[in-house]
Amino acid sequence: MLNDFLKTIQGGLGEKLLGTGIDSNKVGGVTDVVTDTFKDGLMDKFSSGDLSAISGLLGKGGSSSPMAGSLVNNVVGNLISKMGLSKEISNSIAKIAVPFIIDKFSGFASAKGKNSEEGIGDLMGDLLKGSLKDNLLGGLGKKFGF
Repeated sequence: MLNDFLKTIQGGLGEKLLGTGIDSNKVGGVTDVVTDTFKDGLMDKFSSGDLSAISGLLGKGGSSSPMAGSLVNNVVGNLISKMGLSKEISNSIAKIAVPFIIDKFSGFASAKGKNSEEGIGDLMGDLLKGSLKDNLLGGLGKKFGF
């Protein structure tokens, strides 16, 4: 479900990023790095049981939450290390991309009726069904009933 969501927003994200100074032939790679970083951030918070950090992304002020700041920093670092972009361009991309994804994620969670901590647990559980859930979460998944 999360992978499908991230794939659906990549086109719009790519369009938003064209004015940041990156070469158009790098946009696909950049959107992959950005969305993978967002997903990894969600998975890390979820696997540690910090649903309040994820719920802080939803609704008003989500783009200025502590987790959003962490995501921006992680995106910058990953764009520098994985794409070889400058810190300036990476910062520019992150400051556009992270709020864009948070806004779309908030709408996605709300549309699914998953914009509470319990709903986030359900949403993330749907994303982690199968062996990935078992590898990442161990017994934590059982705690949340999936």
